[in-house]
Amino acid sequence: MTTQTLGPDLGHPDTYRDGVPHRLFAELRRTRPVDWIEEPPSEGFAGGPGFWAVTRYEDVMTVSRDPAVFSSHKGATFLRDQRPKDLAALQQMMLNIDPPDHGKLRSIVSRAFTPRMVQGLFSSVDAHAEEIVAALDPDTEIDLVERVSAEMPLRVLADVLGVPPADRALLYDWTNRIVGLDDPSYGGLPAFLSAFTEMFAYAAEQTRAKRGHPTGDIWSTIVNAEVDGERLSTGDLNRFFQLLVIAGNETTRNLLTGAVLTLGDHPEQWDALRAAPELLPSAIEEVLRFHSPVIQFRRTARRDTVLGGQEIAEGQKVVMFYGSANRDESVFADPDRFDITRNPVNHLAFGAGTHFCLGNSLARMEARVLLGRLFAWFPHMRPAGEPERFRSNFINGIRRLPVHLGPAA
Repeated sequence: MTTQTLGPDLGHPDTYRDGVPHRLFAELRRTRPVDWIEEPPSEGFAGGPGFWAVTRYEDVMTVSRDPAVFSSHKGATFLRDQRPKDLAALQQMMLNIDPPDHGKLRSIVSRAFTPRMVQGLFSSVDAHAEEIVAALDPDTEIDLVERVSAEMPLRVLADVLGVPPADRALLYDWTNRIVGLDDPSYGGLPAFLSAFTEMFAYAAEQTRAKRGHPTGDIWSTIVNAEVDGERLSTGDLNRFFQLLVIAGNETTRNLLTGAVLTLGDHPEQWDALRAAPELLPSAIEEVLRFHSPVIQFRRTARRDTVLGGQEIAEGQKVVMFYGSANRDESVFADPDRFDITRNPVNHLAFGAGTHFCLGNSLARMEARVLLGRLFAWFPHMRPAGEPERFRSNFINGIRRLPVHLGPAA
């Protein structure tokens, strides 16, 4: 077994304080694409057993597509090991369930994200986008995250879940406290744990209401669905609700912010997009590749195996780094070049295999509609300062991005 010597601990949140360390990942892909990383103790963390960092596209695909060897359930998908009680709770989430049980649950949720269902949300998504952009004053500086990027997915999520608009703030707060576990500004472990308690109590209340009076939204569909003749348990529904709240909020928020930030860093590409707005769909795909919202997900080896020439023992952690895979030179020509005309873009921003993101079509639609309106109304907008990033080894997240809107078109 090798040890990591090239740079900082890939499991430590501070490694990502300035963004994803792409130079380090490029060196790992070149020299040790499956590399053993130690988990030394640090502030608030007692240390861990270490993990295999998987940084090459082909190897990430192998891990993603073989749940019989690389389990989402055995140790769940958080990089750091969880306490037995917390692990047992996490293992109820669809995200942390392996086939065949995963397929039964996914079949229910997939009904809510069929092309017809997603397209049916278009009019409300378009209306939300118009309201959000119309509320912005020309020639002012705003926090893009607060006024735009967070607002859009929260509005759509409230529609999907059938919850009152006033409760959007709850969804936002719970997401930040869960995803921001390693960020002291969100309250640390106590706030993380209490977010689950509050969210599950709210989910139970919504379930009772929608079983009594179905309202036609996605949550009504899920709580009244049956698996093998039985409705889902409270535990299953709690974890479904959590998955929808986080996946339907955080990824889209950081896609929207990442698009403005990345285009601002590449003004020639923004000029090209202004000249040819029809390039927006391909620009969004290139943002997803270049600025992947999710840094990593974990699997656990079910048995001894070999990956990328390394012998992996049963029970060891195997961590897929999507931002690295999305810049793999063997797949993407000149991968560190941001090019909105790149096509096709076979990126892994939404994962692959069994756990490929069900909400990818909705996230893409939100981005196309909102960014299309935003760029049309404010063609000369630009970042006005450095982004304030999440302290996280999981989400390539931005808490705040100052943007000057410029004059309205």
